[in-house]
Amino acid sequence: MSPHPTPNTPHPTPHTQHPTPHTLHPTPHTPHPTPHTPHPTPYTPHPTPYTLHPDLEYSGGRPIANT
Repeated sequence: MSPHPTPNTPHPTPHTQHPTPHTLHPTPHTPHPTPHTPHPTPYTPHPTPYTLHPDLEYSGGRPIANT
């Protein structure tokens, strides 16, 4: 009896690690690019302040009689 004509050889494709190992996400979290800023139009007093009625004339705080 002769030895087996084809001796056992290692598998032609040995096990290798996965070609793409796990890496962290390429885009890490960053703060929002537009931070909060105060309102661009702050409150201002009314553009038309209160005025006395145009038909009334005052002098020194006392009404002038229309005579």
